[in-house]
Amino acid sequence: MQCKICSNPVEKAFETEILQKYQEGFYKCQSCGFLGVDEAHWLSEAYTNAINASDTGIVARNLSLYKIVSLIAYNIFGFRSKNVIGGGASTLVDFGGGTGLLVRLLRDVGIEAFWQDEYCQNIFARGFEWDCNTKPTLLTSFEVFEHLPNPMEQISAMFAVCPNILFSTELLPCPIPQYNGKDTWWYYGFEHGQHISFYTKQTLEYIAKQKGVFLSSYRGIHLFSQYKVNPVLFATLIRFANKGAFWILKHFLQSKTFSDHQLLSTALR
Repeated sequence: MQCKICSNPVEKAFETEILQKYQEGFYKCQSCGFLGVDEAHWLSEAYTNAINASDTGIVARNLSLYKIVSLIAYNIFGFRSKNVIGGGASTLVDFGGGTGLLVRLLRDVGIEAFWQDEYCQNIFARGFEWDCNTKPTLLTSFEVFEHLPNPMEQISAMFAVCPNILFSTELLPCPIPQYNGKDTWWYYGFEHGQHISFYTKQTLEYIAKQKGVFLSSYRGIHLFSQYKVNPVLFATLIRFANKGAFWILKHFLQSKTFSDHQLLSTALR
């Protein structure tokens, strides 16, 4: 068996129970550090509901992420409201956007954001689905990478859309964390069976090198970018997003809440 990221040989790291019924092996690459399964035959069962019931942090996560994304979009990628003199027409697409909550929150701030998701119903960002013929300035993909059955292929598809990818995933610690009993690493998610791909910093560095981009990482937030980003700036924007920096940013952007309402109301007439 070969690594799904770098194609080097893998070794079985452990075997565990998925969905309380399937005994499955997880394999670790000794070259790039990627940990994954062979064939995730249970995925159709795991995705009976696109959002698993144990994801109680989904709202709190989005309420934090939209502040981080707004600051990074503004300070690193030059997102501006259209009414600002010299402002550009930068756009963002949220891959695996789920219910559309993040897109709606970003638009409420003033970020030109659009939704994309093949598996989940768009509830909050209806009317702002991504047109695949347009090229965004920034692609976001939060809590998606760990769900990918063929990660290199699917990440490559994201790069075909945009060279700047802001995403989240918890990096696999070394040594491999506990995989059974009461101290099982929470991020495995064996009970819902949706998390099947786990990355180390080395894995992400390999992907960046293969794609000819730069990697920035701080805690669970990562960025592949076309141009080198100051690591101190990247970390600072994340650290202070929920400590006041976001509220300063709001003064420089114009909310799309009412203009979106007018746009959608006109379309419905």
